[in-house]
Amino acid sequence: MVATGVLLVLLNAACSRRQDNPSDAAASPTPGANRAQAMLDAQVVATVGGDPISLRAFERYLADNVGDAEDDDADQANAIKSRLLDQLIEEQILLRASQGLGVTVSEVEIDDYLTQIGVSEGEAEVAGGEGKEAFREKVRQSLVLQKVKDRAVLSKVEVTPGEVEDYLKKQSETARVPRSVVLRQILIDDKSLAERLSAQLAKDPARFEALARDSSVAPDKGQARAYSEDDLPAEIKDAAFKLEPGQVSPVLEYAGAFLIFQLVRKMEAQDADMRDVKRRVQVDLFRKKGEQALERYIADLKKDTEIHVNRTVLPFDYSGEYRN
Repeated sequence: MVATGVLLVLLNAACSRRQDNPSDAAASPTPGANRAQAMLDAQVVATVGGDPISLRAFERYLADNVGDAEDDDADQANAIKSRLLDQLIEEQILLRASQGLGVTVSEVEIDDYLTQIGVSEGEAEVAGGEGKEAFREKVRQSLVLQKVKDRAVLSKVEVTPGEVEDYLKKQSETARVPRSVVLRQILIDDKSLAERLSAQLAKDPARFEALARDSSVAPDKGQARAYSEDDLPAEIKDAAFKLEPGQVSPVLEYAGAFLIFQLVRKMEAQDADMRDVKRRVQVDLFRKKGEQALERYIADLKKDTEIHVNRTVLPFDYSGEYRN
């Protein structure tokens, strides 16, 4: 499936832009604005098989994927923009491949998808930024991309029962539910206060919840939470599993803070439901094999596609895959 989150990002970003400048929808562009837009459209940041990607299209793509926020780290910002340009190029390669595969998306499919993710006609109008039809075109391209991946790649990916069994033999811990504990915690910044609380709890462990509500700086305020042994740092895990239900740990120093735990209950490791385990393993293996197959498919398409990046037009230091 196409990631719903991508389309929701488009919705949120467009709504934000509309709220920031409510007159945009009603105002007609001036001749000067038209000329400026035409110049922007004429700037080509890349070509894919001779088809241009305009600077304007790339800037829209950036806004849809990372918003308008600027990263304080220039190198990181350049790396993100470079990767997104490469990603846009790969999407254009897949869209070109859709023609040879005979992949199309109907208006009914777009309507059905928007209904599925709960986008109304009015929200689509706002989300387009440039109008409802522009937004629907983005949705259409997303659905085309997913169809290409499904038809050319994922439909050929298979995970056999033997592969699942081999995985389980190599990763035997997958078939076990690790031991776990349910703990309450008090998190304190001040060591002397932590020691005073620890002394009070040594006399009356039943006061743990009350002291946690009053003194802990952790958001949970002493509410019981379950932790797998795999989730706990070694020093905390060792202390927690030595406790019996109702017992309170000594003050533990960790990551510059001071912790006191109370054990609510302890669960030993046990065998997992093998049907659930095998389903999870199968899904995980399918995802990994699908990602690898898609990378190979795109790499093969690139061999037959002439790709150029126009560094002189890009408003950042490009460090991506395409050096020409």
